[in-house]
Amino acid sequence: MEKDVGKTMRRGMMNVIEGAKEAAVGAVDAVTATTVKALEGVREVGASFSNILVSTVSGAIKAAGEVGGSLTTVTTDSIVGVLKGVHKVASVTTDVVSDTVRGAIKGTADIGSDVASVAKGAVVGAILGTRDIAVSSEAAAAEAAKGVIRAASEVGSDAGLAAKSAVKGAIGGVAETSGSLTSVIKETTKGLVIAASEVGDDVAAIAKSAVLGAIEAAKEIGLSAEAASSAAATGAVEAAETIGGETASAVRKAVTGTIAGVKVVAKEPFSKEKGKKEKTARRAA
Repeated sequence: MEKDVGKTMRRGMMNVIEGAKEAAVGAVDAVTATTVKALEGVREVGASFSNILVSTVSGAIKAAGEVGGSLTTVTTDSIVGVLKGVHKVASVTTDVVSDTVRGAIKGTADIGSDVASVAKGAVVGAILGTRDIAVSSEAAAAEAAKGVIRAASEVGSDAGLAAKSAVKGAIGGVAETSGSLTSVIKETTKGLVIAASEVGDDVAAIAKSAVLGAIEAAKEIGLSAEAASSAAATGAVEAAETIGGETASAVRKAVTGTIAGVKVVAKEPFSKEKGKKEKTARRAA
């Protein structure tokens, strides 16, 4: 079932890219229709929901590689199409977002193309594809980021470069939807760090790559590099604190200080317990 879906998607996408239809509209429509048909079949044959999503978007990526379409654009459009298709027949959960992005990365690796550029397009697609669904931009970006790191680990690609591109995609996606930039950057970085820990990657290195991505993207579109990098650093530290052990101190060291010429400061979370202690100390004084 999954192989058939991938082949169908690849053929359909090749026709869209090569045809007279405007690619952006045609790609989203083609993927949405294929996703709906595939998921309706899942109910009958009991095929894996997750595998169907991975095969669908992977087939679209392979088509782009075969006929020379823009991988970044096709990735964005394909993920928007998959999420729209899922929304028509089921619920779009955070797992759906993560699995779809994982499919994009795996499809890219299969054809030997640039995983980093697809990672960027994938996060943009996750944000755009969920803007009319009950999934926030923050949640979509965070789960997309997890999908990026998990897939990078599976296919053996450069997770640090993929992480940097994922943050750039988050910033680009928010710029198109007018969402809360700093909160999306923070949640994206948290997703990257948590996933890196899960797959046994270098968490501190992934965290620093995320901060670098935030700085580079902010400079490219005229945003405050200090604010963007602070949001990324804060997300990395918060995620590392939940992981515990030596990870917290390693990540904090990696993401604070001067990075790429920008002074990066991670904001400290204000805990109720800490506040109580400070209030007690002031009264005693």
